[in-house]
Amino acid sequence: MSEAAHETAPAQQPELKLEFHGSARDYFRIWSVNLCLTLLTAGIFSAWAKVRKKRYFYSHTLLDGTPFQYLAQPLPILRGRLIAAALFIVYYAATHFFTDILPFVLVAGLVLAPWVLVRSAAFNARYSAFRNMTFRFDGDYLAAMRTIYWLGLIPVIVVGAIFSWWGNPALGGAAFAVCGLLFPWWMRRLRHFIVTRTTFGGQSAQFGATGRQFFRVYLVSGLILFAAGLSAGALIFALKNGGKHALLVAPMPVYVGYVFAFAYVRANTANLVWNHSELGPLRFQSTLRARGLARLYLTNALGIIASAGLLTPWSVIRTLRYRVDNVHVILQGTLDRFQGAQQDTVSAAGAEMSEFFDLDLSL
Repeated sequence: MSEAAHETAPAQQPELKLEFHGSARDYFRIWSVNLCLTLLTAGIFSAWAKVRKKRYFYSHTLLDGTPFQYLAQPLPILRGRLIAAALFIVYYAATHFFTDILPFVLVAGLVLAPWVLVRSAAFNARYSAFRNMTFRFDGDYLAAMRTIYWLGLIPVIVVGAIFSWWGNPALGGAAFAVCGLLFPWWMRRLRHFIVTRTTFGGQSAQFGATGRQFFRVYLVSGLILFAAGLSAGALIFALKNGGKHALLVAPMPVYVGYVFAFAYVRANTANLVWNHSELGPLRFQSTLRARGLARLYLTNALGIIASAGLLTPWSVIRTLRYRVDNVHVILQGTLDRFQGAQQDTVSAAGAEMSEFFDLDLSL
């Protein structure tokens, strides 16, 4: 090759191989012991179970041949879970027995939610490491509050619930319609907040996805659900004289449509987040497909039901492997740009409250 041709040849960007080496057999042993000891200890062992599970997943996920590390200890997680459990008990009592204090509990929840978001992200970042360097989350309470309560959407719904505004169907429907239309932009703000406040080795992550891109994802998923509803309605009309068998068959399009719409949202939002995120010299490419994810969900569910739950580890491992296999890490530059930094201890209470109330805030 001539010198001129060599100079004009495009530089090839190396890909850092991302692999997951976990096996269903190995994870079954961890899962079964975790389940038994958690039940025998009335949930106390769940903190140790979480650490064992995460350490297994992290240590079997390798980037460029190097495994990730999970550094959290069980006792801080247990304390966080006890705080989360206490707050959940207060919420349950307010909704079932002491309804007069429910407005105060909801307002307290509004005040507490940004703190939960920040501490959860900070804890998960602080105790996740790669090459002995931990991640860091630098979000603060006020920034989280501005992100969560953008345009006052959530406070409006909470206030409406407190004062029973939803007794007016027109008002309640209008409020939820507006919130539904703005939800994709809210999700984009939330993802932007989490990604751009995350750092590793002194390098801050960048995020470039737009609200319109999120809106298209949720619009298509809504159209899928709408089509499934129409199909179910047509099937009910066609089988109106079919008796009990018709009632069993008619909802099937709705179930299938829901699974596919859910898979479509999960696959395409993950692709949006990864494909528009950068961390120092690292670029990411996610190639998840809704059809593949829906097939995975359906086969996992059938396997778990048919085995009375014993195939849960198998479904977890194959889902993680599928997701890892569809994420590619592109290196533009060198890893020397990442420099280690001293980290502070972060409370686990926020992370455990987030998990206890089923808030998935991870990337």
